[in-house]
Amino acid sequence: MSILKYWLWLSTKNELNAKFKFELLQLFGNPQHIYSLSTKELAQKTNFSKKYIDILADKSLEKAEKVLFDCEKLGINIITVSDSNYPYMLSNIVDPPIVIYVKGKLVNFEINPAIAIVGTRKASPYGLMAADMFGGELAKQGFAIVSGMAKGIDAASMRAAIKNGGKTIAVFAGGLDICFPPENNILMGDILLTGAIISENPPSTSHHSYYFPMRNRIISGLSRAVLVVEAPHRSGALITAHQALEQGKEVFAVPANINSPNSAGCNRLISRGEAAMATCVHDITRELGIFQDVGLKPKTIKKQNFENETKDNTNKTNEKQELPQFKNDEQRIIFNIISKGAKTPEEIMENSNIDASRVMTELTMMELDGILMRENGIIINNFNL
Repeated sequence: MSILKYWLWLSTKNELNAKFKFELLQLFGNPQHIYSLSTKELAQKTNFSKKYIDILADKSLEKAEKVLFDCEKLGINIITVSDSNYPYMLSNIVDPPIVIYVKGKLVNFEINPAIAIVGTRKASPYGLMAADMFGGELAKQGFAIVSGMAKGIDAASMRAAIKNGGKTIAVFAGGLDICFPPENNILMGDILLTGAIISENPPSTSHHSYYFPMRNRIISGLSRAVLVVEAPHRSGALITAHQALEQGKEVFAVPANINSPNSAGCNRLISRGEAAMATCVHDITRELGIFQDVGLKPKTIKKQNFENETKDNTNKTNEKQELPQFKNDEQRIIFNIISKGAKTPEEIMENSNIDASRVMTELTMMELDGILMRENGIIINNFNL
C-alpha cells in the first residue's frame, strides 16, 4: 500500500487543524506510524483529549483512496511536507499544510522568489493601475507573483505578471477542480501555462468562506513579502497581511487618498508601522535586500565609471554624455524637472501637470531603464547633465 495514502488519511481529517497535524508528525515521525497506533497507545503516549484520540482511531482509508484516484484522474500532484519539492518557505511557518495539491509547475523559489500581491475584489481604477504596475514590474525582475486569483487586485496583478513573461501561483481555498471565481477560468488557464495552482484541500472541496482565512496563511507563507495594493478596513487582504507579520515576513502597502474607503486598510497598515510604504518596486527590493540574498540582479543601470577618475578628471567636463532615451513626453518633462533640482515625487508633482499615479509609474519605468535611481527616497539623475 502506498505510504501516500497515510498522508491523505491524516491530512483529510478536517476536525484536526493544520498545526495539530504538523505537531503530530513532529512527535511520531510519519503518518504511517500515527496510523499504526492503537487507541490505548495514543492515550499512553500523548495527553490528547478523548475527542482527538477517537478521531485518530478511525482507520478508514476510503476517503484517502478516493482523493488519490481523483488526483490521478485530474492530473493533480500531491506533495507532502516531507518531500524535497515542498516549498521551503511554506515549511517554515508554524502551521504548514502537511499535504498540498498542485496542478501545473511550481516555480523554483530560489530563482524566482515569491511576492504576494493582494487586495480588494472591488478595486478602483487607481488600485487596478497599481496592481498592474507592481505585478508587471516585479515579474520583469524575476519575482513569482502569488495571490488568491480573486477578482480585482489579485487578478490584475497576475494578468500583468503573465503579460510580462512572469510566473504566477494561485492559491485556492477549495479543490483545484473548481475554478473560483468561475469568471477567472481563462486566467487560471494562463497561470497553468507557466505556473501553478495549489490548495491544501482535495478535489471536490467547495470554496466555503471558512477556508479563505486558512488559505491566506499559505499565500503569505509561500512569499518573501506581502504587498497590499488596495484594501478597505474589513478585507481578507488585511488577514493575509497580519498572517505575514506573524510569520515574520515583510509587509508593504500602497498608499492612497485618505478619503478613499477602498484604501483605508492600506493607509492604516502604514500609519501603524505594520507595513512599509510602497510607491515603486524599488521600495520593496531595497527593503528586502532581495538581490543580494537570492542572486537576482536588477536591470543594469548606466553609471559613470570612476575607476580612472584621478587620471582623466580634467577631461571629464568636456566629454559629451549620451542623452537618455525617453519613452514618452511625461518622462521628458519629469527628467527636466529633476535636472533643475527636484529630488522627490512631491516636488515633481508641484512643478508639473502630471497626476500623481502617472508620476509614480513613469519614475519606476525610468528607474528600470537606468535613467534615474532612488536612494533613501531621494531621486538621483544618472545622466549628470
